[in-house]
Parts: sequence; structure tokens; C-alpha cells
Amino acid sequence: MAERISQKFPDDQIIFTGDFEELYLQAIPALDVFLNVVIGVAVIISTLVILLTMYTTVTERTRQIGILKALGMSKTGIAWTITQEALLISFLGVVLGVISAVLLRFVLMQTATSMQVSLDLRWILLTLAGGLVGGAVGALYPAIRAARLDAVEALSYE
Repeated sequence: MAERISQKFPDDQIIFTGDFEELYLQAIPALDVFLNVVIGVAVIISTLVILLTMYTTVTERTRQIGILKALGMSKTGIAWTITQEALLISFLGVVLGVISAVLLRFVLMQTATSMQVSLDLRWILLTLAGGLVGGAVGALYPAIRAARLDAVEALSYE
């Protein structure tokens, strides 16, 4: 089809939609850097949110952690339990985000525009990996803090 159009209109340039991303990056060189910065800031913010959530969880569950320590649970076991919770929260957040993106894609393609929106499996997997790494990093300090709690002090915590 492109050949036929090109023969009929030799003075006009044909640009395929698959080439748009490359053309945008050539036209606006800082766009790629800007997008990477936005993604980096989003990862840092989500990691800090997980950190705050897990820190609050550890603070609220100090007595329960003390009971686990008094019953003989190891420091590693306590840290792993808290890390598992953070990974579960992160996984659910990424899954909900991907589901929201798919639903929004469907709505946009059906109603607002005739433009095709594609979701690349590679980016979905990278998002999942980034979310899980952010969750694990955000859980490290609270998990280590919980594992280091003294059982007697934790049981007397109000």
C-alpha cells in the first residue's frame, strides 16, 4: 500500500506509525531522558511508600513480633515474614496497575480515538520486576528493625 501511495504521490513522504517513537526521540532528544527520570522518580516514590507502609506495620505489630520472638522465631524468620508481606503488597499493586492499564487501553480504543494503543509484554514484565524490587528494598529496613526488637521490650510495647 505504501508503494502505491508513494507512486501516486512521489513528492510526499510516508511515515509508518511504528516509526513515530523513533521520530519523536530524534525531534526531542531530551524526551527519552525525561521519560527515564519520570520512571525513576515513580520507582523511588513507590519504594518509599512501601517503606512507610511496612514501617507503620512493624510499629503497629510490635507486640505480635515480641510474641513471635518469645515463642522462638528466628530473626531471619521475622524479617522474611515482613518481606513476604511487602512483596505481596507490591505484587498486588503491580497487578492492579496492569489491569487498570489494560482497561484504560480498551476504553480509549473503543471510545475516544481511532489510535491503536499497544501494551508490550516486555514492559509489563519490567514493571512487575521493578515493583517487586521496590517492595523488597522498601521492606528491608522495617524487616531488619523488627528482627532486632528485644522480645521483652516488644511485649511491653503499648
